[in-house]
Amino acid sequence: MKTLPSILVREKNRLFTPDPWIVLLDINLSDTTKLYFCSNNEDIIFSSRIYTAFPFFLEPTKQSSKGDIPTISLKLCNVTQLVQSYLEDLDGAVGSEIVVRVVNAGYLSEDYSESETRFTVLSSEADAEWITFTLGSASPLRRRFPQHRFISLHCNWEFKGLECAYSGSEEECDRSFKRCEAIGNTERFGGFPGLNLNGWRIV
Repeated sequence: MKTLPSILVREKNRLFTPDPWIVLLDINLSDTTKLYFCSNNEDIIFSSRIYTAFPFFLEPTKQSSKGDIPTISLKLCNVTQLVQSYLEDLDGAVGSEIVVRVVNAGYLSEDYSESETRFTVLSSEADAEWITFTLGSASPLRRRFPQHRFISLHCNWEFKGLECAYSGSEEECDRSFKRCEAIGNTERFGGFPGLNLNGWRIV
């Protein structure tokens, strides 16, 4: 069960709020290209990333009585053909990952990691106006098990992400303990230096 921080729960339950809820997209293409879009009238910064204001919308989940995993459609504006150029080089971006999360503009520093949903691109098509992705909804068969890897000197967190929380001037990190030590961020290191270096363990 996914939960939100209490301050976001209170904001969600208000009848009126001055701060809008914004949908964020992390599009992780199979060639390691990453695109960040938001459903807003201006760019925003979230988790040290710039999310570009971009027209898109998600269609409701399609249900099936045959036991199929539900799918949804994501439509991105294709007037500028910005994204289509990537799709042409990547066979429609099939197999790429898209992360969807909803954030509140007044509380962008809160932890939304438990409320994000990850999808896999199953197919895509494009015309002059829209690119339509068919996304596979979250499936137990696509989840990592166990959820976290317990590795001695390798960090599990994304550099400058919410768990890492590094806010200095460095732009690169190989996620090793040595690098984390060099930039003075070992308090947030996402590895397990106390583990035996001669083996591994699943907990």
